Amino acid sequence: MRVQPLLVLALVGGSMGADQVRADQVRADQVRADQVRADEVRADREATVEVVTRRNLMSAPVTPAVGSGFVSGGDLFDAGGDDRVGEGFSHCGVLAVTTGLPPSVTAHCTSTFRLPDGELHLSGLRDYRSIAGGFEDTAVAVVGGTGAYANARGEGRATRSGSADVGYRFTFTITTG
Repeated sequence: MRVQPLLVLALVGGSMGADQVRADQVRADQVRADQVRADEVRADREATVEVVTRRNLMSAPVTPAVGSGFVSGGDLFDAGGDDRVGEGFSHCGVLAVTTGLPPSVTAHCTSTFRLPDGELHLSGLRDYRSIAGGFEDTAVAVVGGTGAYANARGEGRATRSGSADVGYRFTFTITTG
């Protein structure tokens, strides 16, 4: 039997081209499906968490030195400030101290907020006009967590709560998963 080389090339090339078209279509369909799933995950797992803090622990000296550290923390309450929902603690490293009285302090702080459904882990810079008076309003990064907050990412805002105690309202927008 005599084989026609041009016919064989045409048949092989045609079937290879068809396979390539099918593979490209499968890849395009998969990319679209992956994007839809990713959008659904983002939409389903974004949450806002809001707590009010009341400080009852502050280990910083009146005049901290650059490079020194201190711990602060206290109770966490629901957004209304009524019901205790957990506790939060921060460990801060002093980055800068002014020469004024009282000295202003800039510190890098990492915090853990322990809530009933897991922990939120936070990081950010804080500016203190005075250590006793607490820090100024600031942004906070959500860098992780446990339980319901495993793999949490996002950001938050800490603002003075307006109470007589040194306390803040923390509002976080987080994405988990």
